[in-house]
Amino acid sequence: MNAFRAVYREGRRILRHGPSYPFLKYGGPARILDARPTHTEIAGDVTVCCLTSKHDWRLCLWALVSFYEFAHCHHPLVIYEDGTLPKSAHGQILRLFPNASIIDRRCADAVVPHALSAYPNCLRFRQAQPCARRIVDLPLLCGSRRILMLDSDVLFLKTPEELVENLQSQEPGQFVFERDLQDAYFASRETIRERFDVEVAARVNCGIMLADISGFRYELLEQWLGTADVYGHPWAEQTFWAMYAGKERTVLLGDEYNVTATSRIDPNSVVKHYIKPIREFMYVEGIPYLSAQFSAAGVFGK
Repeated sequence: MNAFRAVYREGRRILRHGPSYPFLKYGGPARILDARPTHTEIAGDVTVCCLTSKHDWRLCLWALVSFYEFAHCHHPLVIYEDGTLPKSAHGQILRLFPNASIIDRRCADAVVPHALSAYPNCLRFRQAQPCARRIVDLPLLCGSRRILMLDSDVLFLKTPEELVENLQSQEPGQFVFERDLQDAYFASRETIRERFDVEVAARVNCGIMLADISGFRYELLEQWLGTADVYGHPWAEQTFWAMYAGKERTVLLGDEYNVTATSRIDPNSVVKHYIKPIREFMYVEGIPYLSAQFSAAGVFGK
C-alpha cells in the first residue's frame, strides 16, 4: 500500500511539473558534484554541522556549497552521516570539502553511549529517531564552542549578512534560529511553561540554528525527557533546542530567512527552506535557480 501511494504521489508530481520532473529530481541534485572544492578551516569557534543520509547527501551538499559560497567564510565543517551513506559518497563529499570531518554513525555509537552513560534518557532518545542525534551527539562531538546547524533542504540564495554578523559575534550563550510558519513543538508554549517551567520563543525552527553548546547541560535534557514521553515525536528535537535556548537567549533571524509554505522564490529572500509540503519545488525551482547562479559565478569548476 505504501509503495502504491508513493507511485501515485510521484505520478501527480509529473502531471504537475511535466515529464522533466524525474530528471530534475534524480539528476539535478548530482550537478553539485561538479562544484569546485571549498577549503574549510580545521578548527575554530564555530563548526558548521549537517546530518545526512544516503537519501539526501547531494541535497546536503547544495545546502553547504550555497552557504559557503554566499557567506564567504571558511568555518570548520562536520558532516554526521546516519550509517547509510555509501563509501563512494564519502569520497565525493571530501572532494568538494577536503578538510571536512565525516562522522560515521558507527564511530559515534562507539563514543557517545560511553561518554553519556549517566544519561539513559538521552541515549534512548538518540536511538528513537535520527534527528535526536543533533542535540545529543553534536555538542559532544563537534569540538567547538558554537555550532551552525543546517538542514539538507535549506538553500542560500544570496549573502546571509545577518547570519554572518551573528557568526562573527563573540557574545556567549546566544541562540539564533530562523522563524517557522507556526509553533512546531510537541506541546503548546503554555503547556511547556507549566510542565517544565521554561519559556520558549514562538516559531523557532532549527533548519538554520547557531547554538552555543559550550558546557552543554545534558542534565537538563535528561530531566525533560524523563518528564515527557516524546521520544518519537517528529518535533521533539526542535522543541528541546527551543527549550534549551529559552526565550531570553533566543534571537530570530529577519523575515528574509523565514520558513514559508510558498513554493516560489521571493526575490527578497536570503534563504529558501524547502520543508516537506514544498520539497518538490527544491528540484524544479531551487536547484535550477542556484545552478544558473553558480554557472555564471564559475562555481562549477570541474
